[in-house]
Amino acid sequence: MSARFDELSVRIGELRKLLLPAKFDPTGLYKDAMRVSTRAMSFRVLCHAEVEAYMEDRVLEISSTALKSWEKMRYVSTTAFHMIGFSGRTLDRPPETLHTEDQNKTKDWLSRVEIHDRFSRCVADYQRRVRKENHGIKEKNIMQMLVPIGFDMTKCDGIFLQAMSTFGEARGTVAHTSGKLHVQKGIDPKGEYSVLLGILKSLEIIDKEMDRLLLSACATELPAAN
Repeated sequence: MSARFDELSVRIGELRKLLLPAKFDPTGLYKDAMRVSTRAMSFRVLCHAEVEAYMEDRVLEISSTALKSWEKMRYVSTTAFHMIGFSGRTLDRPPETLHTEDQNKTKDWLSRVEIHDRFSRCVADYQRRVRKENHGIKEKNIMQMLVPIGFDMTKCDGIFLQAMSTFGEARGTVAHTSGKLHVQKGIDPKGEYSVLLGILKSLEIIDKEMDRLLLSACATELPAAN
């Protein structure tokens, strides 16, 4: 497991100790039901934030490594290939001239004649989307984060994607409606914790594939010629 995954696991454990009962009541009934439900609701929201941050940190690390490997060694990794292929940018053919006298085209001209400029822009666009535009861990969010880095999507089975979407929807329901209503209905702390344990177990597989991708994105120095 990566250090970042270990950090996530530790943080979930800390939130469990801070917000959930030390011992779960098998009946689901607690003396201070409102307090327990409020804390369980907080646990859900904060854990969602931790999982989302974990996913974002890992994909940003992989995309940055792929760019550095290209800049340093001109190494084209699986991630680099996917970054360009799924960038959403048009891959125009080369222009007819190396330089342009049209001042309106000068700013973007380099990207038309140098692959480095194209690739760096693809990575910059991707990282901006992850940092600024990603707002969740539902299936659509996962697709936008994982496919462009070359992640083997066979590692994301339907059960995992559905679990993440359901968790994301549950968090969204709490975040965008009155918490009082959810507290009155009651939130089972044991159920909330079980959901997180299931997600962490699935993320172990995702994390291993992330490690493989990170390693494959690293350029290795070639031995010096004799």
